[in-house]
Parts: sequence; C-alpha cells; structure tokens
Amino acid sequence: MTSMKKILFILMVACSSCMLVNAQSQDPLVSSCVMNIGDGAKYLKDFKVQLGKGTDTGELRYKERMSLWKNTKYRFTMCNDANSQGQLIITIKDENNSVVLSSYDEKSGKIYSSIDFVCNRSGIYQICYDFYRGEAGLGIGVVSMVRK
Repeated sequence: MTSMKKILFILMVACSSCMLVNAQSQDPLVSSCVMNIGDGAKYLKDFKVQLGKGTDTGELRYKERMSLWKNTKYRFTMCNDANSQGQLIITIKDENNSVVLSSYDEKSGKIYSSIDFVCNRSGIYQICYDFYRGEAGLGIGVVSMVRK
C-alpha cells in the first residue's frame, strides 16, 4: 500500500508542477483579465482578440461559438491592452442569430467591461467581439461561470 501512496504523491507533484509552469507562461494580459472576473466566478475560457482598423458597420468581426447551459450564470469580462485604440465590446447571439446581450448600450452609449448572463436555454451561442467603432486593438474576452 505504501508504494501506491508514493505513486499518487509523485503524480500529484507532477501535475502541480505542470500547472505552475503553464500559469507562469501565460500571457500577462490574460492573467490580468482573469484576476478581474470577480469573487465567486470560475474561469472557463478566454479569447484573444486582435484586430486592425475596420469599418463601423455594426457587425462585429471576431466570432466564436460556445455551448452555454440552461440555468447557469455566466460572466463575460473584456480587457484591453494599454496600446489599443478601441475598447473591446461583446455581443452574444442565440441559435436564431438574435442578440441576447451586449456590453454596449446603444441608448446610453455606455460600454460595460463586464456583463452577466443567466442562460435560459441550453444551446450553441455565437460570441462576437470587436472594438468600439471598428478601431484597432488587442483585447482579451474571458468567460467565467458565476455561482448563484
């Protein structure tokens, strides 16, 4: 039985070492953004968005698909590199291509750096990012799950 404990100990140390090495090699912008997701939030995924100057057509240029689950609260946090000309915004669309949430409020002109979304229907959602008014920039979008 002691040899089994030794094997488990070695595996635990090896896994811990791999996690530390991976965490140290991460992009500083990603690490900084993950640190800002808030209490009670668990990191799920990040998107690195780097775009040149575009046109302000209203259609966001960076698109990904992601499964979201019913009755789950998600937090979408956006962070910009210090040298970015624009501010990163997000729009989330459902399977019918209908906007369910955006970090840009057209009525007030306000851009939120973090938005929460309680998913009412499981499915594949389109996560769309761009920089406000098609500006050039580098940013990170972090998706996390929030405990209710």
